[in-house]
Amino acid sequence: MTQKLVIAVCTAQRPNMLKACLRSLDKLIRPQGTELAVVVVENDPKPFFTAEEADRLKAELSLPVFFHHEPRKGIPFARNTALEAALEQDPDWVALIDDDERAEPDWIEKLLAACVEHDAEVANGPVRRIYEKPAPHWWKSQLLKPRPTGTIITEAPTNNVLIGARILRKDGLGLRFDERLTFGSEDIDFFRRTHAAGAKMIWVDEAFVEEDIPASRVEPRRLMSRMHMAATSGAYNIVLREGRGRAALHFIPKCTRRMFFGAVATIVGFLLKPFARARGEKLYYYGLIRLMKGSGNLRGLLGRTHSYYDVIDGN
Repeated sequence: MTQKLVIAVCTAQRPNMLKACLRSLDKLIRPQGTELAVVVVENDPKPFFTAEEADRLKAELSLPVFFHHEPRKGIPFARNTALEAALEQDPDWVALIDDDERAEPDWIEKLLAACVEHDAEVANGPVRRIYEKPAPHWWKSQLLKPRPTGTIITEAPTNNVLIGARILRKDGLGLRFDERLTFGSEDIDFFRRTHAAGAKMIWVDEAFVEEDIPASRVEPRRLMSRMHMAATSGAYNIVLREGRGRAALHFIPKCTRRMFFGAVATIVGFLLKPFARARGEKLYYYGLIRLMKGSGNLRGLLGRTHSYYDVIDGN
């Protein structure tokens, strides 16, 4: 019996990256008895791809590709539109990949095989990051953490994931991304709720995608903005799920510690830089990161949004 798998890609103002992503998907090994299709959602008031441009791109590919438009700016809006578009194809599975990523040829094959073997409804795999420019020496880059395939997980990002359609269908769990989380953590929140609803979620260590990291994303100000955004969205997520009172009890002591020690480390690092540049910079930026986390948590407690994703990195 043939099963259908739809791959969803959200994109905004990055046509070259999107094209590279779609070309990688077109080279996927197609699991036996599985029909593949792709849906693309442009998240911009005015889409880059006209009907003619979309048709030209689709003509290059052997996979069927369906373009959709979500004019409301915000990642959860785009992701929910992508889920609806995927469900129009009546799939058994829906995979999510980012527009700045390229899939290994056996990506879908590995995710699907692991779900079948381990009787799971969600599979998440690793991302291999390709830096256009090396990150600063003081930045702790996100490193791959190998885990045995089949390891149970309780949360996941959306940059490399396969989801059983039951989780998304209205006659199943009917889950969607929380559209209040327009500035981050919407994916972590979605999969935490998926796990809480009883769906089995696993790690698949062999299912790789590659992500291009533009030079702009490793500039110090951009890195600090990302830390601030992550802390803001993380705190706001807890406010939404547990209420502002419980969130405040958790975050206010943490914010106080982060900002106090962050301020001390920043000052000491600044004073140390003329005498020991590398050590001074490392301490200085360590302090700034703690300040960003502390102030971001406070921002999230107050329900303030963040503008990190208003800036587009890459093309």
